[in-house]
Formats: sequence, structure tokens, C-alpha cells
Amino acid sequence: MQLNLLLIEKYNRLQSSLLMILSLLFIIITLINPGILTYYFQYYMLLTTVTIIGIPHGFFDYSIAERLFRNSRNWIYYFTLGYILLSLIYLTVWFIFPLMALLFFLIISIFHFGIEEQNHLEYQDMKFFQIFMIGSMPVFLPILFHSQDVFNIFQQIIDLDIDIININTNIYYLYFLLLFIALYNNGIKRSLIYAILIINFIILPPLISFILFFCFHHSIRHYIHSIYYENLVPKKYDTQKYLNIIIMSSIFFTSLVLLSLQIYGKYTFDIIIVKYIFILLACLTLPHLMLNIYHDTQKNK
Repeated sequence: MQLNLLLIEKYNRLQSSLLMILSLLFIIITLINPGILTYYFQYYMLLTTVTIIGIPHGFFDYSIAERLFRNSRNWIYYFTLGYILLSLIYLTVWFIFPLMALLFFLIISIFHFGIEEQNHLEYQDMKFFQIFMIGSMPVFLPILFHSQDVFNIFQQIIDLDIDIININTNIYYLYFLLLFIALYNNGIKRSLIYAILIINFIILPPLISFILFFCFHHSIRHYIHSIYYENLVPKKYDTQKYLNIIIMSSIFFTSLVLLSLQIYGKYTFDIIIVKYIFILLACLTLPHLMLNIYHDTQKNK
């Protein structure tokens, strides 16, 4: 266990360094020559990073389910059926009530991101207020500082016109006050990572700041936690082989779906990317979040 804790510390430092380097690079580009970050560049970067880094981190759910339900007969069939069924139900809601599905996605994303931060070793004593505020950063900050771009993305996802909300200046002050309280009370005021993430959400285009947060902070830390703290890599695989399998599976699935949507869909490829990525993430986030909450409650018993 001591060796694993040392590895966690080592890889967390590497993850933090990578995030800081990429953040600094994109901030410099945005300030000096933002024209380089075209929408097409952002869309294809979104597709590439989410497919290779983001989506595969959810594959550890299988190992969590095995740990929870392995004493139950035919658990793998019931788990797989339940996971897929829940995702399909949510996907149906996207088609019937797209605006409601989008709002629900934003809500569960806040709690998903906040709870995931709590699971990191140094933040395990977080309270509900802190979980909500820290989890809200990837949702609220882009809306506050890049409302036009964010609402354009929302419209592309759900095919509905959405009026941009005029945000009172006092809302900015109130939000940052609450965020400061959440970070200060949690004892992480010295952490550069949250400061960098906040700066990213304020300065960078929303898709770029989302990529940096979701892929290079949230997902990579989930890999580290799952592999070295929870020991969720199946025993029949070594870590590298398992990572190769889940990444290739994600690439195959994404390629198959995008090809089908390109052939039979009515949208341009850039719109397909945005709709696919965010609706897929939403449909996977719901069972992923529910499973991880249940796992956490069982660990704390």
C-alpha cells in the first residue's frame, strides 16, 4: 500500500505538471493569436482527447461492479443490462425532451465532478457545499465568461434556439465569494491546480478549457486513483495491456458510431462531433455516477 501511495503521489505530480504546461501553452496562444484555435481545431481536439482519454476512464466501472456484485449469480449480465438500459432511457429523453435532458446533464455533471474530487486522497473530508461549488466550476464559469460560445454549443447539441441569459454583475461577485469559501474551508487554498483551472475557464474558449479539465485533470486523476489506489485493473491483465484494450475499444466504438451518423445523419461532421461527444458523455455519466456513489457508500459502511 505504501508503494502505491508513493506512485499515486508521483503520477499526480506528473498529471499536475502536464495540466499546467498545456494550460500555459493554450493561454499564450489565446492571448497572442487566438485565430489558431479555430472551431474545427477545437472540435477535432475534443473528439481525439475525449475518445482516447475521457471515455476509457469509465471502463473501470466493470471492475467496480465485479467487486460489488461478484457474489451474485450472473451479476455481469444484470450489470451490463442495467447500465445499457439506463443509458438508453436517458438517450430517449434527449430525443423527446432535449432541453430537460441538457439541464439534467449539467446538474449531474456538477455532482459527478465534485464527488470525483472528493475521492482524491487529500480531499476526502469535503462537505456537500464544497463538492457542489468545486464541481460547478466546469459548468458555471464558462457560462459566466463565455456565454455566447457556450449557448451556441448548447444549441448545436439540442437543435433548439436558446436565449442567452444576461447575468448581473453581482452574480459574478457572489459566485467567486462562494467558490473562495469552498476552497478556503477545504484547506486547498494553496493548490495551484484549482487556480489554473479557474483561469482556464475564464480565459480559454469553452471547448479547450473543458478538454483540459475533463481529459487532463478529471480523467487522468481517475486513472491514477483507479489503478493505484482502488486496484481496479483486472488481475488477468497488466496495466499497460488493459489501458491499450480500453482505449482501442473506445476508438472502435467512436469510429463506428461517427461513421454511421455521417452516412445516415443530417448534420455536418463538426456538429456530429459535438452532439455525439456530449450526449454520449451524458448517457454514460448517469450510470457511472450512480455506480460510483453506491460504491462509495459501501466502502464507508
